Amino acid sequence: MIDWDDPAARARLIESIGVEAYNKAFDAYRRESIVATVNGYSIAPVNTRFGRLYAVQGTKKAFSTLAEAEAFAQTQPAK
Repeated sequence: MIDWDDPAARARLIESIGVEAYNKAFDAYRRESIVATVNGYSIAPVNTRFGRLYAVQGTKKAFSTLAEAEAFAQTQPAK
């Protein structure tokens, strides 16, 4: 199991399995980490220097609570 928040671990994984396999693994991880979908927008937790946030994918926005992320996604044009 890899810590996707660790840049060094991610770099080692790329070196060991190659770019194509890494991209497939990372895409799978992102799909598995989705905690909600609102108005067509996937919401997933991300660890940042500000702590754990909930990112509304496709908007470049993240929020400290899932409820805030869901409320924001509801206000966006439907996907």
